[in-house]
Amino acid sequence: MLFVYATFYVCRLAFSASKKGMIEQGAYTPTEIGYVGSAMLFAYAIGKIVNGFIADRVNVKKYIMFGLFVSALANLLVGFHIPALMLAVVWFVNGFAQASGAPCCVVALSRWWPKNKRGTYYGIWSCSNNLGEVLAYIVSAGIVVWVGKTFGPDWAWKSCFWGATAFGLIGITAAFFFFGNAPEDEGLPPVPVDATEAKVDTTGGQKIALTSWAVWLVALAGGLFAASRYAIIDWGMFFLQVKKGYTEAGAATIVSINSVVGAVSSALSGIISDRFFKSSRKELAVAAGVLNVIALSLFMLVPGQHVWIDVLAMVFFGFAVGILLTFLGGLMAVDYVPKCAAGAALGIAGMGNYIGAGIQSVISGYLINRAKDGTASLVGVTFGNGYTLDYLAVFWIGMATLSVLCVIAAGKGRNN
Repeated sequence: MLFVYATFYVCRLAFSASKKGMIEQGAYTPTEIGYVGSAMLFAYAIGKIVNGFIADRVNVKKYIMFGLFVSALANLLVGFHIPALMLAVVWFVNGFAQASGAPCCVVALSRWWPKNKRGTYYGIWSCSNNLGEVLAYIVSAGIVVWVGKTFGPDWAWKSCFWGATAFGLIGITAAFFFFGNAPEDEGLPPVPVDATEAKVDTTGGQKIALTSWAVWLVALAGGLFAASRYAIIDWGMFFLQVKKGYTEAGAATIVSINSVVGAVSSALSGIISDRFFKSSRKELAVAAGVLNVIALSLFMLVPGQHVWIDVLAMVFFGFAVGILLTFLGGLMAVDYVPKCAAGAALGIAGMGNYIGAGIQSVISGYLINRAKDGTASLVGVTFGNGYTLDYLAVFWIGMATLSVLCVIAAGKGRNN
């Protein structure tokens, strides 16, 4: 599951890795690339919840192979330099297909492991996004450099998509041989469930997911958390350069630390919650949420360039993000519903995350001033002692704080 879902990322991130080449070779304008990227995100947000509900009802081994095949085919078509409007349509379809990967994996996890072990395996599987990003950039960079030197730059960006297609086919092959739909398909007994859950069918389970305040509170908490997470992803380097005077290389190095730490904490989060908290995620999620607030406060409220403070902030941030991405990205919501509705719960939680990320992008953009000479600055209020509090800091830290409160409320309302 970990490897197969990682190959989805290769088929998703080929577009990001090829943007520079497409623009430099005149294949597409920056504006065209912008609306193509938006089409992808819009389709992914819709596809997350739709595919979640579908995954509960189908053979997820076959469905994930189909989704990855559609994604690989989309990459193949883009490599032939199709018109911009057609590119937007194809990449919209790719976004919807991409959104089938996580629900299929999470439904399979719920079918193969009981709740008291689910967090352990879910945490390990959640590292697939880190593995996928590494594979995507290594594969893409290697192909672009080699093809560019051998056949010329016009072929470089095209071959990046074709390389992603090949990797998608490798993922399909791996899924065919190793991805398991359910224990029953392998001649094994189903995972035991309690008497109450055994009486619920898929339709009933999905109704529980749709009407559970706990699931929707997890989705809200995830959206608020995603606002702070994508704030650092989208604007973290910008903040360090504009506010604290770091060079581009220095800012990139500091921000990248959180990704490495996040991969470790993501893998450990499920194991820790299963072994030390009896599979309860609330306590660890609240602690991680508070750590996220502390990290953002260190990062944004301490004036001046203090390398070790900023590095420590990114270590804290990465540790918190790894846990919250696993729990609020779906695991807590899945725990709150019968296993037959795991896909629906994940879809609701995932939709909340991407809505939060999108809202953050818009609001953060409004809180940044752009002068006529092209320079940018942050909007804020300056106090008598000369200290400036940026509205961007208030917004990001505020979203992280509200996320913690929603996690606490979700824990209390899980039976509603």
